[in-house]
Amino acid sequence: MASALRSVPGAVGVVILGAALAAPAGLGATTADQVAAQRAATWLGGEQPSSMPAGQQADIMVALRLTGTRAATLAPRLQALADAAPAYADTAGATAKVVLGTLAADGNPSRLGGVNYLARLRSDSTPAGRYGRTAFDHGLAMIALRAATGSVPPRAATVLAGLRSGPGWNLGLTRGGVPDVDSTALSVVALRAAGRPCSSAAIRQARAWLASQRTAGGWTAYPGSPPSANSTALVARAEIACGASAAPALSVIRALQQRSGAIRFTRTEPESRLLATTESVPPLVGVSLAGGLRPG
Repeated sequence: MASALRSVPGAVGVVILGAALAAPAGLGATTADQVAAQRAATWLGGEQPSSMPAGQQADIMVALRLTGTRAATLAPRLQALADAAPAYADTAGATAKVVLGTLAADGNPSRLGGVNYLARLRSDSTPAGRYGRTAFDHGLAMIALRAATGSVPPRAATVLAGLRSGPGWNLGLTRGGVPDVDSTALSVVALRAAGRPCSSAAIRQARAWLASQRTAGGWTAYPGSPPSANSTALVARAEIACGASAAPALSVIRALQQRSGAIRFTRTEPESRLLATTESVPPLVGVSLAGGLRPG
């Protein structure tokens, strides 16, 4: 347990996390957003560490820390993550989630349970700078590296910008595929994590395309499917990453919140309320994760 709880020597991620605790709500978060986030965190706090996969555990740890939970309180969850992570972290995206969850509890992702997850993440990169196989592998890897080390390898941003498909990105990161909302929004956040300006062509065009995909009920991952909290939350994060108002997206998320504090996947289907809720907490507190675990 002690090895799981050490901070990364000199790591920027721990410094960034302290900023999040000093001001857990971002500058753009309204009172209604903050209340919704706290209600969601209360519900998430009732989910026990032994009852879920490592990835969901890591997501909960991030959400709880962003809403003000102390690192010491997350210690049992960190231990559960350390126990489950070796078998779970077999993709770049999964490894990135472990890194983010560890940082949320002031742990050391280079020595979590005796495993160096930062090294594991870096080893999943091609010579060109691509992490894993999907947009979520690559985007989450960039976000986790920014949170843990304060920077993203420039080639990771270059390869991502070069894998656009029209105005956005698709899950497989293929140039000839059809862009989807989730992959495009996450890629915007990842490029911001790497320091790409919002005025760059890739981000500017992607945000314009995302705005065009809005329906009366929010955003959906693919045409024909109902608007969901998950997709809407990712769009909100992309806007927050560029310092823009995410109010339209956040109002959709608040409307999907149940009396318990959990957030439904869609208006008619609860699906995985756990995933929808953990996706929704960061933008509700004004955090995109482009700059680590701090507002903005």
